Formats: sequence, C-alpha cells, structure tokens
Amino acid sequence: MKPKPKRKSVYRSQNATLRALFERAGEPRKVLCVPLDYAKRKHVALVCDGHGDILKGAFPVDNNPAGVAYLIEQISATARHRKIPKNQIFLGGEDEPAYVANFTAALREAGFLVMRVNAHEAKENRETHAASTDQLDLIGIAKTLLSSRARSSGDSSPENPAYHHLRELARCRRSLVRQQTATANRIHALVDQLFPGFLDDSKTGIPAFCEASIELMKDRFSAPEFAKRKPTALAKTLRRSLVHHPDEAAAKIINLARSVLPPAPNRVATLQRTLKATVDLHQCLSRNAGELRTDAALTLATTPYAMLTSIRGIGFVLAAGVAGELGDPAALGTTDSLCCYAGIVPKTLQSGGPDSPPVQGRVSPRCNRILKDWVVQSAQKIHLYGVPEHKDRITRWNAEGRSGLYAGARHYLRLLRSLVKNQVPYLAPAGRARSAAPEDIAAASQDTWKVMQNKWRTIPGGLDLMLDEAHPLGFWRRVIKETHDIQLPTRL
Repeated sequence: MKPKPKRKSVYRSQNATLRALFERAGEPRKVLCVPLDYAKRKHVALVCDGHGDILKGAFPVDNNPAGVAYLIEQISATARHRKIPKNQIFLGGEDEPAYVANFTAALREAGFLVMRVNAHEAKENRETHAASTDQLDLIGIAKTLLSSRARSSGDSSPENPAYHHLRELARCRRSLVRQQTATANRIHALVDQLFPGFLDDSKTGIPAFCEASIELMKDRFSAPEFAKRKPTALAKTLRRSLVHHPDEAAAKIINLARSVLPPAPNRVATLQRTLKATVDLHQCLSRNAGELRTDAALTLATTPYAMLTSIRGIGFVLAAGVAGELGDPAALGTTDSLCCYAGIVPKTLQSGGPDSPPVQGRVSPRCNRILKDWVVQSAQKIHLYGVPEHKDRITRWNAEGRSGLYAGARHYLRLLRSLVKNQVPYLAPAGRARSAAPEDIAAASQDTWKVMQNKWRTIPGGLDLMLDEAHPLGFWRRVIKETHDIQLPTRL
C-alpha cells in the first residue's frame, strides 16, 4: 500500500512541534500557552489557552531559581484545574538575550517546551503600535505563539550538544577574528609612523605579521634604530625566526630604514610602547582564534556536517559556522526555507492578476545574518578554489547579469542539505551518476578522500577521527569499501 502524499499547507512557516502539540490536544481549550516578556531582573508572564482566553493575568516572575519555581507552580496549578497534561503546555518569549539563557534552560530541564518568537512579529501582533507596555508586549507574544510562528529556544538538539558547541565556538572565533583585523589595522598605522614600509614584504623580504616581523616590532622598533643595527646581528635574529635568505632580508631592512622619513624623536618612545601592547594583543587574538578553530574541527568531525569538508574551498571554519547555525540535520527544512532563513533570496512583489509578472525586490534584512555571512563566504571560496563544475556555474551566472555569489550560496545550501542529510561526501559528476562505472566511482571516491585528508591532517588527531567508524567520515569509508570494494588509504 502506497503511503499517502504529504499535504501542503498554507501555513508553511508554522512550527511543526507546535502544530503537533495542538493536534495532540484535540481542541484549543486543552492547550496552555504561557507568554513571557523577559527582563534582566524580573520577567512578566500570563497564562492563556489555545483560543487566547486569558486564564491568569499578567504576573511578575523573578529571574532566579525562586522565580523558576514560582512560575512552574502557577503553571501547574492552572494545568491541574483545567486537566491539561504537561506535553500540551508551552512557554515562549522574544529572542532570548544572554541573561535569560539560564532561566529558559531551567524550564526546559523541568520538562517544559520553551519557544522563541521574532521580536518584529510580536511587535506587529500587538493590539496597538501607539504605545508599548508589558501587557501589550505579552499580548503580541501570545498571538505569535498561538499562531505557531515560533522556533525552539536554546539548544535545538539537546540530545546532541555538538551543534550548540559549534555555534558558540564559531561565533566566538568570528568575533576574535574581527578584533584581530582591527588590531592589525592599528599596527599598520603605528608602523607607518615608526618605520614606514616595514610591513611591505617586497621592500623588506619578510612577510607582514610572520614570526620574524612580530618579534622585530616588539623590541626597540623604529627606523633610526634599525638604521644603526649591524647586518650580521639582524641576520642572526631573522635566522632564528626561520626567514629565508636572512642576510639579504637584513640588508634590505637596514637600507630601507636609512631611506625612509624618520618619526619625531619625542614621539618614538610612546609609539614603541603602544606598538608593543598592540602586537601582544594581536598575538593573543591569533592564538585563541587558532585554538577555537581546532576545537571546532574536532567537534565537527562527530557530526554529518564533516562531509562539507569534501567540497574544495570549504574548510573547518565555514563548515563549523554553518553547522552551528543550522543545527541538527534531522530538523533541516527545505532548501527554500534555508535560503530564506539565510537571507539570500530577494523579495518578490506580484499583484494585478496572474498575467502581471513578478518584480524582484531587495533581500530582506530579517534573517540570520551570521548564517548569511557563512554561506556567502562559502560561495566565494568555492568560486575561487572549487571544482570547475562549481566555479564555471558562478562565472556563468555573473555573465548573465545575476548575482553569482548569492546564486552560488543558494546552490551551496542545496548541496549542503543533500550531503548532510544523506551523510555522504561530494563526488565528481562522473562518480555520482547513476550509470557510473566502478572505476569512475573508485576514482571519484579516492579523489574526495584525498581532498579531505589534506584538510584533516592539519588538525591534531584529525586523521584518526576520519578513520573512526563511529563518526560519519569513517562510517562512509567503511560503507564505500563494503559496497564497492574500494579501499581508501589510512594515510597519504
């Protein structure tokens, strides 16, 4: 007997968990909705049923353990009176700030379903836009929750905390890299005063911000002082930092120091102290960003998102960033919903009857901007370093007058969804075709395995994780061996 086709709904944006809750209840009167207006010290809550009828008016709830216990007591009392089981109760508020995370986590730990709504939608659902009070805000939140326009609060996959870890690690590293860039710009400004041209490797023979460059900027750094240094002593310092051709580099640096315009003598000491502090900060940010990258890669290896590293141009940072924002692959929506969530599809305006053509507008600012940044960066990296199949597609889109990066980002999300949900890596077209010969499958699999090994070998313990059959990459290696008798090497 063929399964019934899944019916389409006009409420495509409704939360599936809340829809199932209402279906389980049978009637709205058997549903308990508790909207919360969050605050740093004291929240405001009310209790209503699925029809929106208020069962308990607005009341304050402290943001502490006593407040959690009090809220649960009030909800339980109303539920007992109405004979509503716990699995037909849900709470929710606007996108939760950091000071609410522990409060909502305690509610989830107590077994309650906690949702979050978009602040803009809740505002639109208020009774009036002329004023804003706790009562009006609660009504707007309640209406949004009851329309099932909400998302899961906190960790979307508590049984697998890897995605929460990836989200925190990737976001923290993203912030550190931005600070690192700002610090590098500040270093450039200071160096341009102390020793103009030093960070230009064509003039000095050493790359900017390499180990030698960093060490030289920390100690007595200025053009007049370098002009006085002996070439042999400077070459010895460069040799310790593994600079190629240290004698030539030392001569270049000293000649450059003698030819540039020196700083005012009374400003040198202050600029040197400021530069040393800024360089130390840059090193700290760089070290921590590298450690976070390693931690994210090790966590990524335990999830199906590790398959994204089979795509040329996609490394651990981009794969981990997307994994942290999208979460559990089992909860991934359609490609259209992912593109909308990432904010990479323009608005479409169409009216005046079916014969009137649609007009494309701007991309909506209401999206996950961090996810948008990750997927657009991914499309850019694929355009630069990807396989010809992907690079040529983006080039063709650009030639057609389309936004190649945005179109490439949409294609990347489609490819991502396929690889992650099926837990398979990217294979060349010849190896993934239905009519592919065994030798084509073997060649494509070996090429993909080599691409992944080249990436994972840079992570301490990465190759061991690749071979672990308890993780997706190792499991795929075993499947490809058992299914196609293809032996993939353990080491390059």
